[in-house]
Amino acid sequence: MKSNPYPIYEDATRDYLAKISALMQAAQEPGGTSAAGAVELPVEILVQRAEEIADISSKTIQLADGYLNSADPRAREGIRYHFIDQAAVELLLGIELLQVSAEKAGTCATAAIKATHSAALREAVSAVGKSSSAPIVQGLPTEAGYRISESATSAEAIAGLRMAVDSTAGNISKRVQELGGDIAFDLVSGTEWAEVSRGAALSGEDMDTILESVSKGIAGRMLLHVYRKITALLGSDAPPEARNRIQDWLLEIKQAGRVDIFNEMVGSYYGVEALKKSVSEVERSSPPVDSINRASDLIKAFSDRFVVLIGRMRKLEDAIRLGKQVELPQFRLLTIALQVALLSALVYAGRDYIGNGLSGVLYSLKATAIRS
Repeated sequence: MKSNPYPIYEDATRDYLAKISALMQAAQEPGGTSAAGAVELPVEILVQRAEEIADISSKTIQLADGYLNSADPRAREGIRYHFIDQAAVELLLGIELLQVSAEKAGTCATAAIKATHSAALREAVSAVGKSSSAPIVQGLPTEAGYRISESATSAEAIAGLRMAVDSTAGNISKRVQELGGDIAFDLVSGTEWAEVSRGAALSGEDMDTILESVSKGIAGRMLLHVYRKITALLGSDAPPEARNRIQDWLLEIKQAGRVDIFNEMVGSYYGVEALKKSVSEVERSSPPVDSINRASDLIKAFSDRFVVLIGRMRKLEDAIRLGKQVELPQFRLLTIALQVALLSALVYAGRDYIGNGLSGVLYSLKATAIRS
């Protein structure tokens, strides 16, 4: 492995953003944008910029470990925000490169497909500019969508806390069930099961081999970084366990013939009922009213932040589905592997918010009561 010229992740990200911005410079010149609003990049510029972006992308992955496995939930949230949007733009850029190669080989995508992919790339570049310029330690940028807690008595404050836990845990679970159910349905019902089973079981080494067969050049490197960034969302200790769980869930859905059992799986895995019971433990510890109010607001904020995160994940899923239009041997397996990785990351993120985020707030509240 080459040495990393960047001391910290933020240094690499600054250069990454500069290269992403340079990618779109051609669109700002006369004739650089088609009538449909899609970006038309000269092949030479596309390849040159892609080489530069792929080079820095590999460095960001190397430098992000401290954030991905941080004890600070804001840091984990912030790096997810970065990586999800980076993965989307790199995936769409990889698809553009594959289309260029296909055209050289005499196989051309339809004008509608090319316009759709290019327009999606334009939107993704804009998104990655916003997310990757946001400081990681600030987490996700949101505006409070709830009323600040101002309960005057302990009983009122505990009731507000219970409502905040119920609402936030329920909203997070529902969002995971909606997007996760969509992904699971697409995998189980829209794809041959033998392909799903094989794609879900692919290792990193398998991905190297497949991408080598798909493209030996910059497109293959770019797509490998996409896979690594999606799997990195799980943190260093979760990928094998998370992937195995999703494989088992998909098989159960296939055997049952109904995708709605995914909702039951998520509910059971998140242990929401146990979380709700812990509010009673907080009540018995009798923390100060103002501490309960602050805890309620922290918990409600998790809901707002997760809504933003799930929105970015849905955009990444949209980009993966666009990749299914690429008619290349083995590429379908890549999209399946990306969907399974994203589904794993989605389920894990929801559990992190509930199991570590919400539970962490309640634990801190009980500790405050003990100290006081």
